[in-house]
Amino acid sequence: MRVNFWAIGRRTVQVAVLLLLASPVLGWRGFQGNLGSASLSGILLSDPLAALQVLLLTGALAFPLLAGSASVLAVYGVLGGRSFCGWVCPVGLLTDLSERLPGRRNRPRWRLGWKGGVLALTLLLSLLLGLPVFETLSPIGIAGRALSFGPGAEVILLALIVASELLLVRRLWCRSLCPLGGFYALIGRFSPLKVAYRRERCIHCGRCREVCFVPEVLAPPLEEGATRVKSGECSRCGACIGTCPVAALTLSFSKP
Repeated sequence: MRVNFWAIGRRTVQVAVLLLLASPVLGWRGFQGNLGSASLSGILLSDPLAALQVLLLTGALAFPLLAGSASVLAVYGVLGGRSFCGWVCPVGLLTDLSERLPGRRNRPRWRLGWKGGVLALTLLLSLLLGLPVFETLSPIGIAGRALSFGPGAEVILLALIVASELLLVRRLWCRSLCPLGGFYALIGRFSPLKVAYRRERCIHCGRCREVCFVPEVLAPPLEEGATRVKSGECSRCGACIGTCPVAALTLSFSKP
């Protein structure tokens, strides 16, 4: 039986992130905060989109926030922006698990292109309303506040997002609506780490498309002769690599 090390590795990282987020409750104080802004053993880390919203609101960034967001941005700039979605984000883990529901794969997908518009609207509303809109309404932020301070009315929004993911459209939030995904997709276009395609090995079985949650990104290599997946939407999750029976897909560094 073939072992999918990509799937095992990714699930291990996702569970480790959940444990890290829960570590203050579990008694370890080396991590404080959430995925928007956190301190890890005294090192400040910040979501670049959150920092951008603060910059729009205040016109300036304190050096610790600037350094923390720049370091995170540098990591995802190398690894591929949406690697956050594939390896770190708890919503990604939830939608991965929901794929096991009966009939899930027969449900429709919505188009990819809306996240950029949602990102622009989020930044505009942050500027107009004077508050970090995405941090206020994101599923991660809502869940974190519910755990820390108890559930409020905003949990209804979280329930609606989860219900839509589980019952209506496949990966609606992740594919079409999440502004953080849109932000990281922009970053991912310039990442040197990409999925490479070796046409001479491909047997055109279609398994890679079946497991990819953005199968559109595989069209240029499979249909148009490209040698790499260049789309910023690729999360570098490794699902396509792990399922390919002939190793036609690999992850490697190249020029952005």
